[in-house]
Amino acid sequence: MKILLTNDDGYDHPGIHTLFQELSKHHEVFMMAPDTNKSGFSSALTFLTPITEQKIEENVYKIDGTPVDCVRLALEEFCPFVPDLVVSGINPGPNIGHLMLYSGTVGAAIQGRDLKYPSIAISVSSFEISDYSFAAKTVLKILENINNLNLSEKSILNVNVPDHNLFKQPQMKVTKTFVDEEATSDDEIEDDVSSLESGNISISPIKISTFDKANLKAVDTWLGKF
Repeated sequence: MKILLTNDDGYDHPGIHTLFQELSKHHEVFMMAPDTNKSGFSSALTFLTPITEQKIEENVYKIDGTPVDCVRLALEEFCPFVPDLVVSGINPGPNIGHLMLYSGTVGAAIQGRDLKYPSIAISVSSFEISDYSFAAKTVLKILENINNLNLSEKSILNVNVPDHNLFKQPQMKVTKTFVDEEATSDDEIEDDVSSLESGNISISPIKISTFDKANLKAVDTWLGKF
């Protein structure tokens, strides 16, 4: 599989280095990441100033741009192959619930939503963790069967892994992501926050939708009263 790898913590972060090493054992990987920490940049892109790139080694680049810039420039110019998907991370700290909106890790994955397979944003729940090997192996396990995953177009997977020092054998669980912090699941599918707190690996399929049918009707009724 051909993989475009990026993150929002910078090209020299141990999370992306661990992931690059693990993925490269089984797949063809091109890495382009920000030259400094760009956490919290969400889907921001650079357009008012030029972006400078620097080759670190074969198939490894850094740029003075955002995570979205990394994916965009790699796809348009630098990546020597057409990637099958984007993998973004490994991010220290969870990207769950409303926090997903601010995440450069998730933003980079969303930028790669038009490729052959759903992009993967991968995070660990701990900000203090130093060993990212378990999360990297989780990505490898997902990739083993991703060709059997039939998601709707322009969807991604947001994956959050618990601290393996606390939870030795976490199970993978499909989860919902709520931007509304007061929302709760009304069926058997748990939300990502609760699932991660229980020590499970949270896998949330995400698709960006810019409208809500109920609200469309409400606004239409409102305009009719002008």
